[in-house]
Amino acid sequence: MRLADAEDGKLTIVLAGEVPLEKGAHILVETDSGPEIAEVLTLNPVLSKPCSSKKAKRLIRRASDAEMADFAERLALQERADRFVRQYLIGKDIPIKFLRATASFDRRKVILHYSSDERVHLRDLTRDAASALSVRVEARMTGVRDETRMMGGIGPCGLTLCCSTWLRGFHPVTIKMAKMQGITPNPSKLTGMCGRLKCCLAYELEGGIEAARKAASKGHEKSEPPRAG
Repeated sequence: MRLADAEDGKLTIVLAGEVPLEKGAHILVETDSGPEIAEVLTLNPVLSKPCSSKKAKRLIRRASDAEMADFAERLALQERADRFVRQYLIGKDIPIKFLRATASFDRRKVILHYSSDERVHLRDLTRDAASALSVRVEARMTGVRDETRMMGGIGPCGLTLCCSTWLRGFHPVTIKMAKMQGITPNPSKLTGMCGRLKCCLAYELEGGIEAARKAASKGHEKSEPPRAG
């Protein structure tokens, strides 16, 4: 099942089991950061990436009316926080790029996500935001890869970014990985939207090595002479 993650519109796959669902239904899904509301977009997703199903999330249950009401209040809180921060930063010489505000599932905390080329102290911002929103506020600096994952987009392959859908973590990626796959080390073609080497260079290399290992194993089995009875 392909869903629109309620918090940021990301697409993901969810295992529904025998639970009957229909397009447009709202459900509760288990994620790495806890339960999350999601909307069913289709019951028959096209898995253009075989690895997508391995990272599928677990369906908890259909969302209740009370949970949907709570969710609407959480979205409203996030919008208020977003407006406050953007207004707060106008005219101030604070060297950050504000990305977005996210509220926790229980609406007790708001996280302000930002990126910056230098270390900054945002105590005044978080204090004033907490006072205005009447919740605990935390500022969290985001790296370039996480920034791209958070904002989402379409990669050069024409598919949604791996980092914003099924990829759970980042691994070191090197030019050597491209060379091992016979790919010309052209930085312009190997660089992702984040400005760093594409994550797929790493996991596609792993998949290629595993496929070669299996092929070699089968070839070895066929080459063995039959044993005398």
